Amino acid sequence: MQSGSTNSIMKKTFISLALIVGFVYTVMSQNSTESLPTHIIRKGLPFTFEKLKAGKNVTIVYLGGSITNHEGYRVYTTDWFKSQFPTSKITSINAGIGGTGSDLGVFRMKNDVLQYKPDLVFVEFAVNDANTDSLIICNAMEGIVRKIKKNNPKTEVCFLYTINKPMLQDMTQNRLFRSMRIMEVIASHYNIPSINFGVDIVKLLKNDRLIFQGEKGKEYDGKIVFTNDGTHPTINQGHKLYAETFIAAIQNISTKTGKSSLKIPKPLFDGFFEKSDTFSPLQFSKSAGWQPIPETHLFYKTNKTRCPDLILTTSPNDSITLKFKGKYMGVYDIIGPNSVGFTVSVDGKKPFTVQRFDKYATYYRNSYTLLPVMSDNIHTITIKMSTQPIDKLKILSTKTDNVIDENIQNQLKDNVLYIGNFLISGKIFK
Repeated sequence: MQSGSTNSIMKKTFISLALIVGFVYTVMSQNSTESLPTHIIRKGLPFTFEKLKAGKNVTIVYLGGSITNHEGYRVYTTDWFKSQFPTSKITSINAGIGGTGSDLGVFRMKNDVLQYKPDLVFVEFAVNDANTDSLIICNAMEGIVRKIKKNNPKTEVCFLYTINKPMLQDMTQNRLFRSMRIMEVIASHYNIPSINFGVDIVKLLKNDRLIFQGEKGKEYDGKIVFTNDGTHPTINQGHKLYAETFIAAIQNISTKTGKSSLKIPKPLFDGFFEKSDTFSPLQFSKSAGWQPIPETHLFYKTNKTRCPDLILTTSPNDSITLKFKGKYMGVYDIIGPNSVGFTVSVDGKKPFTVQRFDKYATYYRNSYTLLPVMSDNIHTITIKMSTQPIDKLKILSTKTDNVIDENIQNQLKDNVLYIGNFLISGKIFK
């Protein structure tokens, strides 16, 4: 890369980080005795409510992680929309995938969000982005907003901030948690509303009316049990609290009248995730040993929609090679009892290993990993199944409540590499 180009990127990165630091400093400097707002209206959602009040069809997409995927606040709030606007046909799309953040969300926009031609998109990644690099959050969240707006400027966006136990230290002192602070930079720039579910939860906690993490089935003198694990709200209590906060905020947001500007602001950041997408592994050169996922696999039905071209191999001799121009690339795959890792060779250099097994691998689930950032050039990537030994039982033992029965033990003996999609930001060469 030429020095001029490098200096330009470094300058943009410095400016981007300065914006984040400046905004965070402003938030952190506020009087900690001031209560955080449950929502910020900004330009509101005028196009959506205009259609709802006119009885027109409206499609709402809920994009997020496991909290969105569960049959909780998403279902409760969809039911509320339908009850409030009975003459409108309201279609609700569940685009929540457990254990995933905005860095995957931006890559799956086309298939999981935009294909449904939504009128409104709720974006929930505050918890799953809790430990994500700040600049990646900025680029991913901005990429999500810009993809939506470029697809249809009238499609509206609202950020939702969920809460888990590690966030309490900040939130109980009336400070936004870091992921929320970063997302507010994007929300402010694009004038989109945001709803903070954690504010009402903390109020109940301070008033001794709520147990943030309680044992399942145990009574606590009539107090609300918000979660059983510190993250996922209980369906009949925690999720209902989220829905109550949501509904009160949306009712207030709906009073914002007038038209939002259809002009898309200039990007705040370098925006490398704006040109990102998922690509089928069948588009690239691969050896003959790769096979489609069998119909007998526990995850076959799930992947017919998420990764219809998912392939797998049990041989370390099999390889798949792809060529693209860009800085970011990742793999969308399956982690489970028989999953392993893969080796990556970039531009013919010495391969490195990426492990695809963790303490939750007593069951099968979709997952993903992004490779380390590369230079903004043309790259050739070769991926093979790793032969590096994995002590699967030792890894699983780090999660104390894991139950490892005979069926799981038998699956642990197998080694399978799954590839569902490639996540690429840039241009591919077929």
